[in-house]
Amino acid sequence: MTRFLAYVHEAWDALWRNKARSALTMLGMLIGVAAVNSVYGLTSGLTASVNSGISSSHFPSLTIIPDPQQADPSQAQLQFRDSQILADETGGSLARVVPVYTAFSGGGAPRVYQVRKGSRRVSMYGFSWYGDDPDMDVLVGRGLTGADILSAAAVCMISHDLAVEFFKTDAAALGQYLLVNGSRFRIVGVPDPNKGSASNGYFGGTYYMLLPYTTYRSFQPGPIDGLDVWESPSTTDAEAEVSIRAVFAHTHGAAAKYTITSIRDQLAQQVKIVNVIGVGLTAIGAISLLVAGIGIMNIMLISVTERTREIGIRKSIGASRKDIVLQFIIESTLVSLFGGALGLFLSLGVIGIAAGAMNARTGNVNVPWGSVVLAGLVFSIAVGLVFGTYPAIRASQLDPVEALRS
Repeated sequence: MTRFLAYVHEAWDALWRNKARSALTMLGMLIGVAAVNSVYGLTSGLTASVNSGISSSHFPSLTIIPDPQQADPSQAQLQFRDSQILADETGGSLARVVPVYTAFSGGGAPRVYQVRKGSRRVSMYGFSWYGDDPDMDVLVGRGLTGADILSAAAVCMISHDLAVEFFKTDAAALGQYLLVNGSRFRIVGVPDPNKGSASNGYFGGTYYMLLPYTTYRSFQPGPIDGLDVWESPSTTDAEAEVSIRAVFAHTHGAAAKYTITSIRDQLAQQVKIVNVIGVGLTAIGAISLLVAGIGIMNIMLISVTERTREIGIRKSIGASRKDIVLQFIIESTLVSLFGGALGLFLSLGVIGIAAGAMNARTGNVNVPWGSVVLAGLVFSIAVGLVFGTYPAIRASQLDPVEALRS
């Protein structure tokens, strides 16, 4: 251990004697580690976040809409009662079935409504929503609740832009009323457009309102646009789809066609896309890490040439080849480790800033900080060991007599 510490001290002295050269070499490591580690941290965080969404019970398992490409779309029209029929006749494989009224499902005309307050009139989209959504972040007020659903309450949430248009501020909108197609709804909350369910682009346009789906039934009688389905814990997507199609074939006829989309599959596709992008960006970052490693090898070879006589003296007084290899390996690893540590700190800052920005837009990004720090240290040490090995071996193979003559 004493000998090892002595080699560390000597390696530090050697680096300090050539401060400019060492600093430039560390700069290469700084850039390489920062690039690779930043990509690794962000892609890992995004993947973890999407995976948590896949396993979350908050999101519907499946969405169902009539196939707009079928010969007679009217035959496959869904009614409000279909949600209860589907829940009752699938043998308990579905935990919850919710009717959906939205501006964009089913390929039909958007549900657009005129809203007026004083001399101001705007067009807005109307959406139904289910109660007690834990992912619905609000700026002011509250979200729609299960009690609102059960009582078909005449309440609504409105977009931030609509609140500002009519009431100047979000807070001023609370408790006010909107008159839409002769129906009056009390405003109970404003979704946060930068977080949670309202941030993912599901609600189109800048002006929209959300109603409990039971309220929407009386407000807008007629066919619904689709169904959101939550599966029972023991049910797979494939099993649920078979049950759903069997029920619809019985209630709507075999000719009725439906598009059933797995939310899990969509999220899994997002994971694949993130991973592919991460691999590509990591490969680009790895090039800079490779260049940094070559730089370390280059200065170590120069160091061997400059210190040939020193190596000859060491070997002539009894230093073994192993001692020479260890001395130069430690030196290359120190260069790599110091540069990599700086790159690690830089990457932590980049990840923190980027994750904060993504948190504001897409929800929580679960960055595995411990893995990020460990990966940065591993990268740093590995580059020093790999690219310092050849110069160290070359130094150990010098003939002591020839080295002393140099």
